[in-house]
Amino acid sequence: MREGRFILLGATGDLALRKIFPALYRAYQDQRLTPSILATSRSRLSQAEFLQILDTKSKPHLKNLDLTLWESFTQHIEYVAMDLTQAQDFRVLTARPLHPNTIIYFSIAPEFFATTCAHLAQVGLNAPQVKIVLEKPLGVDLHSARAIHKSIAQHYQENQIYRIDHYLGKQSVQNLLHLRASNPLLQTLLHRDHVDHVQVSVCETLGVESRGGFYDPMGALRDMLQNHMLQMLTLLTMPLPSNLNASSIRQAKLSLLQSLKPLENKNLASQVIRAQYSADGALAGYRQEPHVNPNSQTETFVALKLEIDRPEWAGVPFYLRTGKRMGSSFVEVVVSFKGGAPLVFRIQPNPAISLNLHANTPLVLQSTLESGMDAYQRLILDAFDSNQSAFNHQDELEAAWVWLDPILQAWQADQTPLYFYPAGSFGPQEAFELLEKEGRAWF
Repeated sequence: MREGRFILLGATGDLALRKIFPALYRAYQDQRLTPSILATSRSRLSQAEFLQILDTKSKPHLKNLDLTLWESFTQHIEYVAMDLTQAQDFRVLTARPLHPNTIIYFSIAPEFFATTCAHLAQVGLNAPQVKIVLEKPLGVDLHSARAIHKSIAQHYQENQIYRIDHYLGKQSVQNLLHLRASNPLLQTLLHRDHVDHVQVSVCETLGVESRGGFYDPMGALRDMLQNHMLQMLTLLTMPLPSNLNASSIRQAKLSLLQSLKPLENKNLASQVIRAQYSADGALAGYRQEPHVNPNSQTETFVALKLEIDRPEWAGVPFYLRTGKRMGSSFVEVVVSFKGGAPLVFRIQPNPAISLNLHANTPLVLQSTLESGMDAYQRLILDAFDSNQSAFNHQDELEAAWVWLDPILQAWQADQTPLYFYPAGSFGPQEAFELLEKEGRAWF
């Protein structure tokens, strides 16, 4: 049973109420964590008013809720109002002695990170036993990512900083690495001698809904591909370290990201497809969504081809695609072997691994995988354990941005077209042609 102090900044926000409080409750329910939770936000609420918000907004996200246990859990929560821009407000966080295992979770907009870190340091909440958990987006390009890190690094060491990517908390994503490490057969097969190509797909039926104000300055490349998808790619293809500790895993991922072949400007239009969903029947187009610029050039879909400059992957193409308002929702990694038999890692829904084999009649071997504990629960527990293996290092973020920045710059200069696809479809025709011109097809 872990014990510690959990300070949640932005406790009345959507992320906190939908994900973080339910994760803390599940950890408490599983007898993995007995936290002392200090919840903060700008809202001037009484303790009773805040707990009523939790009842209304967090409980619906909990299956098989034990009302008695929920009541017990909420007794570990204290609510205080504070303004992140006011240094004097941070004194309320030091009303109790500093716990030897303290986590401060930044469920706040990144523009407040620098000021918040400075104010926390002024009241001693950057001591060695304090860890901070940061939510994305950690920058919109290489320059901004470095600026955010520079402002944080003035007050916190790298071993105190936990940059969360909830995909890395999914057991089905972690299996990309652990199945490789534990099975010599997979280690042998995942090599250019046997692999024709690899696909990574993250497709969502949802549009931007009410998140247009956040999404429109970001787009699919920043929101999904820069973090979640490149991280999945690294777990599948990085050189396997002899020891799966945090330092070794991070170094192996960094090595892989630095091995991505740079995309040349002359090839961007043919290797990177960006598109935006348009209205189709009852489904609104992206530009008709609330808080979206009616002339927006923001992409809601990206498909691209990349290569890895490492001997074991030389010549193997990797195709990545992600899109909103697609025909169905799924996350899959597909390894297509020479001869056409694919190995499929289904991340969601219903995590599974399947292998198609050629025989007198087609044979499919499939095994359902346990989804494991909730991703946020796993990552919060890892933070309490000071385990950074499923969190991003700053060097990884910068390596991803180094590779992606030329794409963003070309788009900003309008050097590549923006295509359109009907809402509820699987993307523009150009995304299918990306593979078809090389004799392949999306799985």
